[in-house]
Amino acid sequence: MSLSRIACLIFCLFGIVNFTANAELVGYWSFDAADSADDLSGNGHDGVIHGNPKVVAGKFGEALAFNGSTDYVAIPDAPAISELESLSMSAWIQPLKLGAWVAVAEKGIHLNWSYGFFIEPDGTLSFYVSTGPGNNLVCCVGNAAMEIGQWYHIFGAYDGKSVKAYVDGKLEAEMPGADAVHITEGLPFTIGSRNGQNHFGGAVDEVAFWDEAIPVEESMDPLPVKPGGKLTTAWGAIKANQ
Repeated sequence: MSLSRIACLIFCLFGIVNFTANAELVGYWSFDAADSADDLSGNGHDGVIHGNPKVVAGKFGEALAFNGSTDYVAIPDAPAISELESLSMSAWIQPLKLGAWVAVAEKGIHLNWSYGFFIEPDGTLSFYVSTGPGNNLVCCVGNAAMEIGQWYHIFGAYDGKSVKAYVDGKLEAEMPGADAVHITEGLPFTIGSRNGQNHFGGAVDEVAFWDEAIPVEESMDPLPVKPGGKLTTAWGAIKANQ
């Protein structure tokens, strides 16, 4: 490899690391059969499985398929997923049922919200963050309707100024917001339902959560099995694109 190529890679590497220097991976749930609902970020946010979701072929490896009525995963409340100034969330999903308002992943309950992904009755994605005093709900709804059986990458981010929702890397909706994320103390972060209600019917894979807003592009590839540091993750991404 030429010296100029090496220099370019080093520059890109440190550019990525500096760009996301404040972003920490809070939780990562691969839902591979061997990992179950364990948090592979190393932060201990392991999930508790409710119902009997099936292990199925995922977008990468295996995924969990939720039946749309009783299945979901609950990650217990913790400061790292509650006390937030900003955040990013991503997942790969395959809807198997549409036509109702369902929660893909959420921390909160009705009128006591923090953040979450929803599928609207028309199949479009919505992402919301509740900010500041009084549960100020900032909710943006996309335009692209999903289809049954298709895999989609969903991503939502809040940087303290706006809430953004993406599907397959494309910005679908954006709304202005301000203040810290509303704290829903004691409520779990649930995947496949809204705290045991409004269940999602379909498969979910590669769920990840960060404590800062990151670029959507950094969330779209499968994460390393043990994402122990941003430097390693960034270098892996560069090596993969050589």
